[in-house]
Amino acid sequence: MDDQMSEKHDLTGFRSVCRLFPLPGVVLFPHAVLPLHIFEPRYCQMTADALDSDRLVTVVQLSATDQEESNDSPPIESVACLGKILNFDRLPDGQFNFLLLGLKRVRLIRELPSGKLYRMAEAAILEDELPEGSQEPTRTELIDLFQAVTQRAGAIDPDLASMLATGLSLGALTDVIAHAIGLPPALKQAFLADCCVNRRAEGLIEILSQVSDRQTMAGMLLRQYPPTFSAN
Repeated sequence: MDDQMSEKHDLTGFRSVCRLFPLPGVVLFPHAVLPLHIFEPRYCQMTADALDSDRLVTVVQLSATDQEESNDSPPIESVACLGKILNFDRLPDGQFNFLLLGLKRVRLIRELPSGKLYRMAEAAILEDELPEGSQEPTRTELIDLFQAVTQRAGAIDPDLASMLATGLSLGALTDVIAHAIGLPPALKQAFLADCCVNRRAEGLIEILSQVSDRQTMAGMLLRQYPPTFSAN
């Protein structure tokens, strides 16, 4: 990894406390990039604070039991994704556009008083559980199936194709593909919450195998990568 990428993935500013960005139906994965438009005052404050310090923001999905944000602190999932702000635009009205790079899975231990408009939580980094033996056969099968689906649905995005050609580890590959395809949020959350790389890979292989020979389903499964800016 070159110095620029090492800087992007730098976690030296992380002190086991997360700025929480709860989003309904949105799951960010490590190694993936999420474009965001920030307009709510609490999240504008969150973004400004992040840019003034470590640039770290944690995206967490609202709990499946309460997808409607009926109050200021709706229930959230226990596993989230710690991300780092890359390129950003600070707009004249105080809003922001930025790209958030997923860094690590985190388990949220408890919420903390923040004194801010936004929520904060104590969190612990979750590391991948790596398979024994060579990952290459599974990597090859997963890439071949994903490419078959993209060929059915249309040309693969050049940025994503370039990423697949860089020799990503199996864990990183499962995260990039799970982020790139249009799975239901609950299923995406299940992939995020699973630290076992083999299980993630096997689950994606099963899904892609079911749709690789069906053009309509392949088109529904894929989405623009990276997606256009989300309005949040």
